[in-house]
Amino acid sequence: MAEEKGTGFSKLYTRKGDGGITCQYNGTRTPKSALKVEAVGNLDAAQSYIGVVISTLPQSLSCLKDPLLKIERKFYRLQCDVAAGSELIGEKDTEELEKAIDGYMGQVEPLHDFILPIGCPSAAKLHFARTLVRKAERSCVAYNQTGSEPIREEDMAFVNRLSDCLFAMARFANKEEGVEEVIAKEEE
Repeated sequence: MAEEKGTGFSKLYTRKGDGGITCQYNGTRTPKSALKVEAVGNLDAAQSYIGVVISTLPQSLSCLKDPLLKIERKFYRLQCDVAAGSELIGEKDTEELEKAIDGYMGQVEPLHDFILPIGCPSAAKLHFARTLVRKAERSCVAYNQTGSEPIREEDMAFVNRLSDCLFAMARFANKEEGVEEVIAKEEE
C-alpha cells in the first residue's frame, strides 16, 4: 500500500543541517562534530561498505551473502542502540557472531603469524570492512569516555566481535578462492 502524500519521507533534504547541526532520533539538536554523531557515522560507513562487499561477491562466495545481509540488518539495530539508547542488540547477537567466527576459522589453517590484509578481491574488501568496524568501535569507545549516555556493553561486545567475524570471513574467502595468505613478517 502506497503512503499518502505528506507521510513518510517526502523529501530527502530538510536544509536544517546546513549549519553543522543534526537532529538526533529523540529530537535533540546536536553538532555534527559530536562524538556520538561520529560513532553513528562510522558505524554507517562500515555498514555501507559491507554492502559493497555483498554486491561484488563472486558466485563462488555466494555462501557469504546471507550472513553478510544478516550483519547489515543488525547494523541498523546497533545504530539505533547507539543513536537512541535502544536495546535492540543483545548477547544472543554476539553469540551468533562467535559461532560464525568459529565456523569460518574451523575451515582454515590455524594462524602462526600475522597476515597481510590482501588476497582475492572479496577477502581484501572484507579486511577493509573489518578496519572500518574497528574505526567505528574506537569512536564508540571515545564517546563512552565522555561519560554521557554510555553505549551498552552488549553493543560494544557486538561491534568488537563483528570485526573478528569479518576477519574470519576474509580468511575463509581466500581459502575458497584458492588464494594463499601472505605473512606480514618480511622473509629474511
